Amino acid sequence: MVGGIYTADPELLSLRATMPRFLEMEREHRSLILAMMRAARAQRSAGGAMAGASGARYGLFLSFDEGMQVLTDALAARLPASCLRLKTRAESAAFEPAQGRWAVCAGGETIQADAVIVALPAHAAARLLRGADAGLAGELEAIPYASTATVNLAFRREAVRHPLDGFGFVVPFAERRATLACTFSSVKFAARAPEGHQLLRAFVGGALQPEMFELDDEKMTEVVVRDLRELLGVSAPPLFAHVERWPRSMAQYHLGHTGRVARIRARLERLPGLKLCGNAYTGAGVPDCVRTGEEAAEELFVDTPAA
Repeated sequence: MVGGIYTADPELLSLRATMPRFLEMEREHRSLILAMMRAARAQRSAGGAMAGASGARYGLFLSFDEGMQVLTDALAARLPASCLRLKTRAESAAFEPAQGRWAVCAGGETIQADAVIVALPAHAAARLLRGADAGLAGELEAIPYASTATVNLAFRREAVRHPLDGFGFVVPFAERRATLACTFSSVKFAARAPEGHQLLRAFVGGALQPEMFELDDEKMTEVVVRDLRELLGVSAPPLFAHVERWPRSMAQYHLGHTGRVARIRARLERLPGLKLCGNAYTGAGVPDCVRTGEEAAEELFVDTPAA
């Protein structure tokens, strides 16, 4: 499960960095199973709302009705148009002590800024900040990444024998399948497929199967459909298939990750007005990215004096 969430090799992952609650449970109760049994017993004794409940927790999952761009469009709409530089590559960012400001080179111009928040993958942030602090760039570059692809497939409902009575599944690496995991998108989220149809999203690649990421779209779709035929009883070709690739997108929280994040933060202390946010540091999900972005903005608001 953990390897599937992070598209990672679970033998290399840091439990402290990925699921610290599990570490606390093991230390307090001697094992995860004992911890969960005791928690369930305590909940029953307290007569909690979830006592005796079973089945899917449909309220756990939320998304946007028209995709993730709803989020970025909403953010952009709250900003003055003059402050946006779309489709503009930032090439470098350097602190100028004499002026007490940052100089960001982007699209052939130099932008002066009191503060900079870098919301990029760690390897891209390293490239941007190498001139400002080579040591910081080295720590950022040392965070490994995995590449992953999603294969979205539509089927008529009668072509899928499985009842789809859940949200999806994760495939153990020991099975040596092309598919890392599969989400039942039209079960998980309303209005993802018309009546009588199902939309499935399979995940391919990751740290343990980089060769699968290199397959062309047709071959990738073929091997995923073969897996779904065996695992879900799919009996017909998909009505359509769409492959989306995300190269070097999944930060890998290997052993020692929390120490590296601490060293990164220590180096940031020497660079006034600079903050980092994103999935490379303290959480890989969208809520984690939102949280780190808000924290960065709040810290700068407190730390940066008004002009």
